[in-house]
Amino acid sequence: MTKASLTLLGCLLVAANGCFFATKQDIDKLQQDIVGTRATSNAIDSIQRSELIDVNRSVRALSDSISALSRRMAAMRTANESEMTAMKEDISQLQDLSGQSEQRLRDMRAALEEKNRQAAEPGAVDTTGAPAPPPDASSGPGPLQLLQAGRDQLLKGGNVSARSAFSELIAKYPRSEYVPEAMFYTAQAYAAERNLDAADAQYASLITKYPNSPRVPTAMYKRALRLQSTKKTAEAKKLYQDIIKRYPRSDEAALADERLQSMR
Repeated sequence: MTKASLTLLGCLLVAANGCFFATKQDIDKLQQDIVGTRATSNAIDSIQRSELIDVNRSVRALSDSISALSRRMAAMRTANESEMTAMKEDISQLQDLSGQSEQRLRDMRAALEEKNRQAAEPGAVDTTGAPAPPPDASSGPGPLQLLQAGRDQLLKGGNVSARSAFSELIAKYPRSEYVPEAMFYTAQAYAAERNLDAADAQYASLITKYPNSPRVPTAMYKRALRLQSTKKTAEAKKLYQDIIKRYPRSDEAALADERLQSMR
């Protein structure tokens, strides 16, 4: 029995107590009121149940949409990560191929220099059988041979021998295109010996004398690291900023930006 029914019965009891009796008509009316109230309450309950069902459906549909969107985002993230990994692998392979091609080209040029040197040695004859001209003052290993020899020694840990080869290249072939490389690797040899001041001086000389060399961004970054390690923060920041400004697409620019972020 509902709250409304109880209320009506209470009223009936009050009336009965006050008047001592109720007519059949009053009882019939009371029963009709109870039935109407109950029907109204059932109708309201039915509407509320229907609305609740609709809300539940909407929540389930929204939850399904969110789940589907999450799955799509996860799939897209996985695909992007796979593509990025594939791109990195391709770039790495291209870099390896580029390095191998450069090494082969250097080997070929070094071999050609060696043949030319042998052809210029005393006693060599040309295709006509005539004696070869006397060797000039530059007879001996060519610039590329000296560079290769120095790099080989550097890889083996022979820093002194490496610097000797690079110094000979610079002294005998001052106009060679390999002079900036020789200066760069000379600085590397000094750094391997922990002679950081000498290495820094070589990097500075390279930057000044050969500003268009592809080794300049690395040399600038090495110098900036040296300045930062010796607490010359302002000078280091300026050099990092110069790298970003002059070589914005270089690896050194990205590294310089990271350094600047860490120094703030």
